[in-house]
Amino acid sequence: MRIHRTPTHARRRGFNLIEVLIALAITATLLTATLAALDASFRAYQATTEEVSTQSIGRIVMHRMLTLIRTGTEFGPFPSDPRVTTIQSDFIQFQTQNEEVVTISWDRNSKQLLYELEGQAPLELLDGVVGTTNKDGILQSPFTLSYEKGRRLYRATIDLTVEPNDVIQLDIEGDRARTIRLVGSAMPRLEAF
Repeated sequence: MRIHRTPTHARRRGFNLIEVLIALAITATLLTATLAALDASFRAYQATTEEVSTQSIGRIVMHRMLTLIRTGTEFGPFPSDPRVTTIQSDFIQFQTQNEEVVTISWDRNSKQLLYELEGQAPLELLDGVVGTTNKDGILQSPFTLSYEKGRRLYRATIDLTVEPNDVIQLDIEGDRARTIRLVGSAMPRLEAF
Protein backbone atom coordinates (compact mmCIF):
# COMPACT_ATOMS: atom_id res chain seq x y z
CA MET A 1 0.00 0.00 0.00
CA ARG A 2 1.21 3.35 -0.99
CA ILE A 3 0.83 6.42 1.07
CA HIS A 4 0.50 9.78 -0.62
CA ARG A 5 1.94 12.56 1.28
CA THR A 6 0.88 16.07 0.64
CA PRO A 7 3.69 18.52 0.95
CA THR A 8 3.32 20.85 3.84
CA HIS A 9 4.76 23.74 1.91
CA ALA A 10 3.07 24.05 -1.45
CA ARG A 11 5.15 25.76 -4.01
CA ARG A 12 3.66 29.11 -5.12
CA ARG A 13 3.87 30.01 -8.70
CA GLY A 14 4.11 33.69 -9.96
CA PHE A 15 3.13 35.27 -13.26
CA ASN A 16 5.23 34.37 -16.21
CA LEU A 17 6.56 36.96 -18.64
CA ILE A 18 3.78 36.51 -21.22
CA GLU A 19 1.04 37.06 -18.63
CA VAL A 20 2.73 40.26 -17.43
CA LEU A 21 3.06 41.56 -21.01
CA ILE A 22 -0.62 40.86 -21.72
CA ALA A 23 -1.65 42.68 -18.54
CA LEU A 24 0.52 45.67 -19.50
CA ALA A 25 -0.97 45.76 -23.02
CA ILE A 26 -4.52 45.73 -21.65
CA THR A 27 -3.66 48.48 -19.15
CA ALA A 28 -2.02 50.63 -21.86
CA THR A 29 -5.08 50.24 -24.12
CA LEU A 30 -7.46 51.24 -21.33
CA LEU A 31 -5.32 54.27 -20.38
CA THR A 32 -5.11 55.38 -24.03
CA ALA A 33 -8.90 55.15 -24.42
CA THR A 34 -9.42 57.06 -21.16
CA LEU A 35 -7.03 59.84 -22.17
CA ALA A 36 -8.65 60.13 -25.62
CA ALA A 37 -12.08 60.47 -23.98
CA LEU A 38 -10.70 63.04 -21.53
CA ASP A 39 -9.15 65.05 -24.39
CA ALA A 40 -12.43 65.04 -26.34
CA SER A 41 -14.30 66.09 -23.20
CA PHE A 42 -11.89 68.98 -22.60
CA ARG A 43 -12.25 70.18 -26.21
CA ALA A 44 -16.04 70.10 -25.97
CA TYR A 45 -15.92 71.95 -22.64
CA GLN A 46 -13.72 74.71 -24.06
CA ALA A 47 -15.86 75.15 -27.19
CA THR A 48 -19.02 75.32 -25.08
CA THR A 49 -17.42 77.79 -22.68
CA GLU A 50 -16.34 80.05 -25.55
CA GLU A 51 -19.81 79.94 -27.12
CA VAL A 52 -21.64 80.67 -23.88
CA SER A 53 -19.26 83.46 -22.89
CA THR A 54 -19.52 85.16 -26.29
CA GLN A 55 -23.28 84.68 -26.41
CA SER A 56 -23.73 86.22 -22.95
CA ILE A 57 -21.55 89.22 -23.78
CA GLY A 58 -23.22 89.55 -27.19
CA ARG A 59 -26.70 89.58 -25.65
CA ILE A 60 -25.69 92.26 -23.16
CA VAL A 61 -24.17 94.40 -25.93
CA MET A 62 -27.22 93.87 -28.17
CA HIS A 63 -29.60 94.78 -25.34
CA ARG A 64 -27.62 97.95 -24.59
CA MET A 65 -27.55 99.03 -28.25
CA LEU A 66 -31.30 98.44 -28.66
CA THR A 67 -31.97 100.44 -25.49
CA LEU A 68 -29.88 103.32 -26.83
CA ILE A 69 -31.81 103.21 -30.11
CA ARG A 70 -35.18 103.13 -28.33
CA THR A 71 -34.31 106.20 -26.25
CA GLY A 72 -32.32 108.08 -28.92
CA THR A 73 -33.25 110.84 -31.36
CA GLU A 74 -31.85 112.38 -34.55
CA PHE A 75 -30.61 109.23 -36.19
CA GLY A 76 -28.21 108.87 -39.09
CA PRO A 77 -26.97 108.06 -41.66
CA PHE A 78 -29.74 109.17 -43.96
CA PRO A 79 -30.52 107.80 -47.41
CA SER A 80 -28.86 109.79 -50.17
CA ASP A 81 -32.03 109.52 -52.26
CA PRO A 82 -35.27 110.70 -50.56
CA ARG A 83 -37.22 107.99 -52.38
CA VAL A 84 -35.17 105.28 -50.64
CA THR A 85 -36.57 104.36 -47.24
CA THR A 86 -34.25 101.54 -46.17
CA ILE A 87 -30.45 101.63 -46.07
CA GLN A 88 -27.74 99.35 -44.77
CA SER A 89 -24.72 100.84 -43.05
CA ASP A 90 -21.61 99.89 -41.10
CA PHE A 91 -22.53 102.53 -38.49
CA ILE A 92 -25.45 104.20 -36.78
CA GLN A 93 -25.33 107.64 -35.23
CA PHE A 94 -27.85 109.25 -32.88
CA GLN A 95 -28.31 111.64 -30.02
CA THR A 96 -28.95 110.37 -26.48
CA GLN A 97 -31.31 111.88 -23.93
CA ASN A 98 -28.29 113.72 -22.47
CA GLU A 99 -27.79 115.31 -25.92
CA GLU A 100 -24.55 113.40 -26.50
CA VAL A 101 -23.87 112.22 -30.05
CA VAL A 102 -23.13 108.49 -30.11
CA THR A 103 -21.74 106.48 -33.01
CA ILE A 104 -21.80 102.69 -33.02
CA SER A 105 -19.73 101.32 -35.88
CA TRP A 106 -18.39 98.05 -37.20
CA ASP A 107 -14.75 98.02 -38.26
CA ARG A 108 -14.49 95.34 -40.94
CA ASN A 109 -10.70 95.12 -40.74
CA SER A 110 -10.30 94.63 -36.98
CA LYS A 111 -13.65 92.77 -36.66
CA GLN A 112 -14.69 95.02 -33.77
CA LEU A 113 -17.93 96.72 -32.88
CA LEU A 114 -17.03 100.18 -31.57
CA TYR A 115 -18.88 102.72 -29.40
CA GLU A 116 -17.86 106.35 -29.66
CA LEU A 117 -19.05 109.49 -27.91
CA GLU A 118 -18.46 112.66 -29.89
CA GLY A 119 -14.98 113.98 -29.22
CA GLN A 120 -13.75 110.85 -27.41
CA ALA A 121 -11.77 107.81 -28.47
CA PRO A 122 -13.86 104.80 -29.55
CA LEU A 123 -14.36 101.92 -27.12
CA GLU A 124 -14.64 98.28 -28.11
CA LEU A 125 -18.10 96.83 -27.49
CA LEU A 126 -17.61 93.41 -29.02
CA ASP A 127 -14.71 91.58 -30.63
CA GLY A 128 -14.84 88.91 -33.33
CA VAL A 129 -17.72 90.42 -35.35
CA VAL A 130 -17.24 88.85 -38.77
CA GLY A 131 -20.41 90.08 -40.42
CA THR A 132 -23.28 88.23 -41.99
CA THR A 133 -23.32 87.09 -45.59
CA ASN A 134 -26.45 86.92 -47.69
CA LYS A 135 -27.48 83.94 -49.84
CA ASP A 136 -25.22 85.18 -52.66
CA GLY A 137 -22.19 85.20 -50.32
CA ILE A 138 -21.97 89.01 -50.15
CA LEU A 139 -20.97 90.51 -46.80
CA GLN A 140 -23.84 92.58 -45.40
CA SER A 141 -23.62 95.68 -43.21
CA PRO A 142 -24.87 95.05 -39.66
CA PHE A 143 -27.21 98.07 -39.39
CA THR A 144 -30.43 98.29 -41.42
CA LEU A 145 -32.24 101.59 -40.97
CA SER A 146 -35.82 102.04 -42.16
CA TYR A 147 -37.03 105.62 -42.49
CA GLU A 148 -40.45 107.12 -43.07
CA LYS A 149 -41.45 110.68 -43.81
CA GLY A 150 -38.01 111.92 -44.71
CA ARG A 151 -35.60 111.80 -41.78
CA ARG A 152 -37.79 110.00 -39.27
CA LEU A 153 -36.35 106.62 -38.29
CA TYR A 154 -39.06 103.99 -38.18
CA ARG A 155 -36.99 100.93 -37.22
CA ALA A 156 -33.34 99.98 -36.77
CA THR A 157 -32.27 96.36 -37.14
CA ILE A 158 -28.91 95.04 -35.98
CA ASP A 159 -27.62 91.77 -37.45
CA LEU A 160 -24.25 90.55 -36.12
CA THR A 161 -22.34 87.31 -36.61
CA VAL A 162 -19.69 86.77 -33.96
CA GLU A 163 -16.88 84.23 -33.74
CA PRO A 164 -16.33 83.09 -30.15
CA ASN A 165 -12.83 83.96 -29.05
CA ASP A 166 -12.18 83.33 -25.39
CA VAL A 167 -8.93 84.22 -23.64
CA ILE A 168 -7.96 80.55 -23.32
CA GLN A 169 -6.72 79.14 -26.61
CA LEU A 170 -5.85 75.58 -27.53
CA ASP A 171 -3.61 74.91 -30.48
CA ILE A 172 -5.40 71.68 -31.16
CA GLU A 173 -7.05 71.29 -34.52
CA GLY A 174 -10.82 71.03 -34.36
CA ASP A 175 -11.45 72.95 -31.14
CA ARG A 176 -13.28 75.83 -32.83
CA ALA A 177 -16.61 76.94 -31.45
CA ARG A 178 -19.56 77.69 -33.74
CA THR A 179 -20.31 81.27 -34.79
CA ILE A 180 -23.12 83.07 -33.03
CA ARG A 181 -25.69 85.20 -34.80
CA LEU A 182 -27.31 88.05 -32.90
CA VAL A 183 -30.29 89.84 -34.44
CA GLY A 184 -32.33 92.58 -32.82
CA SER A 185 -34.70 95.30 -33.91
CA ALA A 186 -35.92 98.44 -32.16
CA MET A 187 -38.19 101.36 -32.86
CA PRO A 188 -37.28 104.72 -31.32
CA ARG A 189 -39.90 105.55 -28.68
CA LEU A 190 -39.51 109.30 -28.90
CA GLU A 191 -39.80 109.20 -32.67
CA ALA A 192 -42.85 106.93 -32.56
CA PHE A 193 -45.13 109.39 -30.79
